[in-house]
Amino acid sequence: MNIVFMGTPDFAVPTLELLSKHHNILAVYSQPPRPNGRGLIVKESPVQNFAKKLNIKTITPFSLKTDETYIEFKNLNPDIVVVVAYGIILPSNYLETPKYGCINGHASLLPRWRGAAPIQRAIEFGDKETGSCAMLMEKGMDTGPVILYKKINIDQEDTFITLHDKLSTLTAKSLLEAIKGYTEGSILPNPQIEHGIKYAKKIEKTESQLDWSLSSQMIYNKIRALHPFPGTYTNGSFGLLKIIKAHVINENHNMIPGTIIDNKDKLIVACGENSSIEITEVQKPGKKTISTSAYLRGVQLNIGEKLGNTK
Repeated sequence: MNIVFMGTPDFAVPTLELLSKHHNILAVYSQPPRPNGRGLIVKESPVQNFAKKLNIKTITPFSLKTDETYIEFKNLNPDIVVVVAYGIILPSNYLETPKYGCINGHASLLPRWRGAAPIQRAIEFGDKETGSCAMLMEKGMDTGPVILYKKINIDQEDTFITLHDKLSTLTAKSLLEAIKGYTEGSILPNPQIEHGIKYAKKIEKTESQLDWSLSSQMIYNKIRALHPFPGTYTNGSFGLLKIIKAHVINENHNMIPGTIIDNKDKLIVACGENSSIEITEVQKPGKKTISTSAYLRGVQLNIGEKLGNTK
């Protein structure tokens, strides 16, 4: 197939790599280079960078709405367009141009977790499974008929980064299979069901502060979902402290959520619903990640001291 690929972050790179081994990639669209990091160095996206290594033409428009940009796209004459985390909404004329339309690889089991942050929200809300689906694109946000689903379990220790990597590989395999089945007519797209719709809103930095009134399981899920970015934190007499790792423990209490229950080489904190959590790795602002036991050797925390905030 003659394919135009559209993607931007690391998540989309395995799909581009796999498709390039089986199909002719006419061009790669990616978001334009932007200032990044503390030095605001202008960097190409991971997809653009990888496309250049493959010697594939890269196109990085700020918008797809100009006539010139659309004419350039149309002149490529793709059989199909494959989109993975591109980050720019495709106008309707783009959707209608390719012979087989546009296929999107989305990291959830639609219609659950349509939208910007499906991986994080699946972990945060305690989903036991997730997956990847290939769907035909239409005007709505992740509303198109689904060509193919692939499921995986969410492990209790999965963080955003580990689940991201699993789903990145799964999405690549799903799209390769979907393209073959759909274009050959052996797989027919099915409309999404109308119940179970959930929207995965974009992750905001304001979500990072832990609310100790939540149950220990909900707090644990949030720590995993927001790791490594933007991360989670709490504060107290010691200032701000980023929480890197933790685990739920079977230790009931009758204390106010956020209260330190144990500080002897470990940090156990009271959570809502009489539950508790042990914090095992932390990071002070501007410092390296360390074990909680190492952190406690350098700071005075008292049993009964209150951390952070509760709602």
